[in-house]
Amino acid sequence: MAESKPFSNVEFATNPEPRCPCVLLLDTSFSMDGEPLVQLNNGVSQLRSELVKDPLASKRIELAVVTFGGEVKIQSPFTSVDRFIVPTLEAHSETPIGEAIHTGLDMVDQRKAMYKEHGIAYYRPWVFLVTDGYPTDHWRSAADRIH
Repeated sequence: MAESKPFSNVEFATNPEPRCPCVLLLDTSFSMDGEPLVQLNNGVSQLRSELVKDPLASKRIELAVVTFGGEVKIQSPFTSVDRFIVPTLEAHSETPIGEAIHTGLDMVDQRKAMYKEHGIAYYRPWVFLVTDGYPTDHWRSAADRIH
């Protein structure tokens, strides 16, 4: 077994708290245009505001944002709540939910590996999918992966 490197990263040395990676998979397809997208933008902003107010959550939760509207895009890689910049979401094209799920789960796997490499404990990751529509891509393999 490879030896872990506790605190070999400044990010982890300054905050040795266990982490909880949280990835938001957000629908930005055309069906979300208008009020739904306004509410989604407000919701992400409110989430950050609430997490910043909680001293323990702000040390442990790391947020990432993946949008899916036409293409899947990593809007924000994992970052601490205090450094998280709320993206302005805009509507685009179709709803590739399957690809977004795979992208989010890959990000979680990579983040967990980084925690292990640096000797940081972590909680079960959170993955939130917010959508109003139906997938426009092949999503079955993503569903199988979740199960």
